[in-house]
Amino acid sequence: MMNRRVPTSGTRLLPAAFLIMAATGAMTLTGCEERNAHQADAAPVIRPVQTLTVQPVTFSMSGSVTGTIEARAEADLGFRIAGKLIERKVDVGDRVRAGDLLARLDDQDQRNALRTAEADLAIAQAEQVQANNEEARKRELLKNGNTTQVLYDAALLSKRTADAKVVAAQAARQTSRDRVGYTELVADRDGVVTGVGPDAGQVVEVGEMVARIAQPEEREAVFNVAEAGVRSAPKEPVIEVALAGAPDITSVGHVREVSPQADPVTRTHTVRIALESPPDALRLGATVTGRLKQPPAPVVELPAPAVVHEAEQTFVWVVDPKQQTVKRRTVSTRPGQAGGPVVVTDGLAQGDIVVTAGAHSLAEGQRVRLGKQIETAAAP
Repeated sequence: MMNRRVPTSGTRLLPAAFLIMAATGAMTLTGCEERNAHQADAAPVIRPVQTLTVQPVTFSMSGSVTGTIEARAEADLGFRIAGKLIERKVDVGDRVRAGDLLARLDDQDQRNALRTAEADLAIAQAEQVQANNEEARKRELLKNGNTTQVLYDAALLSKRTADAKVVAAQAARQTSRDRVGYTELVADRDGVVTGVGPDAGQVVEVGEMVARIAQPEEREAVFNVAEAGVRSAPKEPVIEVALAGAPDITSVGHVREVSPQADPVTRTHTVRIALESPPDALRLGATVTGRLKQPPAPVVELPAPAVVHEAEQTFVWVVDPKQQTVKRRTVSTRPGQAGGPVVVTDGLAQGDIVVTAGAHSLAEGQRVRLGKQIETAAAP
């Protein structure tokens, strides 16, 4: 019989020691992972941003621009019907008063139509008299019981139909009379003729310009200003307008209108300056120069994403280049062109670094990593 060898106590403890060491290692790894995750959560988030360096610009009309004097109110007058022009009584430069005859069309067709309308009215009125008499007779016969209700209703219907025909014929006659009047073009206001259209003998279309009437009492200076100058213009600029050939003849005005869309060829905006009591020498069509009367104030142009609107506050994020952190700064702005840069009038100084992309995901004192940087905010 073979004897079985019994393991010693040391041999029994060896697997248990391995199990204890494995468990301890697993707990150590788990603790390291939790500590690393906690440290990762506690680490500040560094956000990449795009920035630009502020460079204030001034209104480009701080020099002078050349323009012309135009009337504020100007109208192109034309006929309300088409026809052959047989006479034009005015020319460029003529002064006219309200009610003056400017031009005439051949009115033979319109007068023939008027005679036809008058004849139709006479026929309708005769039928109306006959229908009224018939209705009156049938009404008396109905009272005496000598006719039926059906016959009286037919007579009443004929009377009402005749009345309606008279109303329609009167309206047609009035329309024909109006069309005869439309063959004469008269001035609807006092003014000066600044342009004329077709000459006598030509066929004109409805609404085609025959004479352009301007009111010289209200004159404006009209300039074409570059787009950057329009965006960076002062809020209420005062413009001094001088006659090009005589700089001592001047007038002061304010901006009344700026065209919202730039000219597709010149890329300039039309600016209209309402003049205050302009001298007579500033006539319509005169060449003038314009310049800012007050010193221009520098402004800053920023891309729209750089400006944050929160409740009633408008601010931007300014970067501290040493600490690589951002700080909120309140600014004052004014409306610019739709889809264009935002004009900042106060709150920024030259050299400030402003966040232009990623501004809506920042917090006070947050660290950032600078990405692509635009050299300046704008260029005049």
